[in-house]
Amino acid sequence: MSGKISGLIGAFAAFLSLLWGGPAYATLECDQVVAVAQTTVKLRDQGSSLSAVMKEIERSDLQQKLDAQELNLLRQVVRVSFTSEASVHEIFEACKAGELGLPKPKPKP
Repeated sequence: MSGKISGLIGAFAAFLSLLWGGPAYATLECDQVVAVAQTTVKLRDQGSSLSAVMKEIERSDLQQKLDAQELNLLRQVVRVSFTSEASVHEIFEACKAGELGLPKPKPKP
C-alpha cells in the first residue's frame, strides 16, 4: 500500500474515533452514518481498497462503542457506498425515513 493511501486509511480510523469519541454507550445516528458513507466514497476515489476501509472498522475502538447490529450496519454502509450500490443521498434518505434500523432522527425546531 502506498504511503498516501496508508495515510488516508489512518485518517479514516482517526475520523471514526472522533465520531464515536464519547462513552461506550454511544449510539449510531444518521449524521454519523452519512459521514462514514461520504468518507468511504472519498477514500475509494483516492485509491483505497474496500478491504482496507473495512479493516479500519474492525480494528478501531468501535467494537467497544457500538453493538453488533450497529457494526453490521456500518459494514453495509461502507460496502454499498464503496461499490456505488447506494449514493450518499440514498443512504441519508433511508436513514431519515427510519429504514436502516436506527431510530428516526428528531425533527429540528
